Amino acid sequence: MKKLSKKQLVVIAAAVVLGVGGTYAYTKNQSSVKAAEATKELKQSTGNLKDLEKKINTLFDSKDPDFLSKSIKTKQLNDLQEQVDEKTKISKNKKYDKKELKQFESEATAVKEKMKKAKTAMQTLIDINGMYQQTQTAVAINGSDVKKDLPIADDLTTEIVEKVKKSDFKEGATTTYDKTINELLSIAENQLNQIEKAKTEVSKVFKDNKVVSTDSTLYDTAKTEVDKVKNEKAKKDLQAQLDKVKADSDKKAKEEADKTTQAKQAEEQAANATAQAQQPATLDNGATGTEAQAGTNNAPATNNYANAGAGYDNTGGGNTGGGYTAPPATGGGHTGSGNAAPPAQPSTGGNSDGSLTQEQGNQAEKDAANSDPTKDPNSPWYKP
Repeated sequence: MKKLSKKQLVVIAAAVVLGVGGTYAYTKNQSSVKAAEATKELKQSTGNLKDLEKKINTLFDSKDPDFLSKSIKTKQLNDLQEQVDEKTKISKNKKYDKKELKQFESEATAVKEKMKKAKTAMQTLIDINGMYQQTQTAVAINGSDVKKDLPIADDLTTEIVEKVKKSDFKEGATTTYDKTINELLSIAENQLNQIEKAKTEVSKVFKDNKVVSTDSTLYDTAKTEVDKVKNEKAKKDLQAQLDKVKADSDKKAKEEADKTTQAKQAEEQAANATAQAQQPATLDNGATGTEAQAGTNNAPATNNYANAGAGYDNTGGGNTGGGYTAPPATGGGHTGSGNAAPPAQPSTGGNSDGSLTQEQGNQAEKDAANSDPTKDPNSPWYKP
């Protein structure tokens, strides 16, 4: 090559310098443009996070933001969590304005913290409400509304309560929310303890599926403790055991009462028998006559000469021999069933064989008919 002149070398050097400078300026300009675009995106991301924060704030109760709002569902939190994860991410290869980057990071931290608080509160809500019986209208915690009189859930165990207590109990609680959680934990624990206490007392009268005691004091103590149990399932099981004790106790009480009644009746019967034995013997043959004696029939006599159920016997007191003619029987007796007629009076001037003459017989019959034997000293029925 032809050797360049000094002038030509100067021109070439100048051209090189201009080229390098232009490239540098262009590169620098492009970098500034990208930084501006990144900063613009970052500002927009920060704004999106602020909007997201507003949504997260609606998860909390307006009266006390430590509590979740009423009727919050787990799905709502999960959807918001996905948005937080997406919107808090930025490219690490972009150059951002330091001030804008700081604002974004601060907002991202706030959103993450509030989301974490909401999720923690939701888990606590699930834990606490899960220890109690729930209905569509009544749960232990719903928003800032709290019910402290609900019975614990069926078959709640000490292990479950201890697990919830370990994760949700706040030592040295100062806020209303933390104090409420602690109190609900304590209430559940106390209800469990009451069930155990009732079981212990019931076991003193009913154990191993059988009645072991009917002592009234033990029964009453167990009944008092069972009545304090709020969970209906646990209470029903324990009451069923007490019912068996009560039935057994009532049965024994009835048996004792029956024995007492029988003993009393036997005592009264013995007393009556003794009293009757001490009374004088009396005749009660239905006779109304003053001379009545026990006869063979029970028809009452109606005069003062008849035996009970029999009149005079007409055989042996006829006209022959001068004896009396027996008065007629009016007490319902019949011939031969009463006493024999009195012996005939001795004849005083009758026939040689001792019988009365016709005249004497007629007179004796007349006299006998008109006389009262009770007035005759010679009569066996004489009454002085």
